[in-house]
Amino acid sequence: MHVKRIVVAAVAAAGSVLLPTAAQAAEVPAPEVSWLNDNVVVTGANGSEATLLAKYRCFGGEAGTHLWASVKQGGTDLEGEQSSARATSWYDTNYQYANDPAGQTIDCDGHWHATRFTVKLVDGWQPLTGGPAWVQFCVFDSTGGFGYSYDWKTVKVPGA
Repeated sequence: MHVKRIVVAAVAAAGSVLLPTAAQAAEVPAPEVSWLNDNVVVTGANGSEATLLAKYRCFGGEAGTHLWASVKQGGTDLEGEQSSARATSWYDTNYQYANDPAGQTIDCDGHWHATRFTVKLVDGWQPLTGGPAWVQFCVFDSTGGFGYSYDWKTVKVPGA
């Protein structure tokens, strides 16, 4: 009888560790973008790349995370749907990582990260020039959460 109680107590204790409590099962917070720097800086050979600095946080580890950033300039209605087709200049992270989707993985450890990201000129579009550009910055976590910042920023072209 004494052995049964010990086994039952051990199973119960193990079960309480394995079963999530109500607090543990609570929803993971959505990703957040605290800020997106005011400047996009053109870099790379012939202005083929640009960098932007953003502060974000997300949760759920690295697996299944995704970052998407896009910089558009010129054309009409850049804030609308399918605006890349109307832009004169378009830089994008998806284009950059087309052959390396793992390159878009970001750290989603629940801490704030201020990180510089690179976007690349998409074939068929012109390089960015100094002046205003529409920037979209999106963070997706492993739970399907989404955080973003869309805003007009200033393109800086060194030496121009």
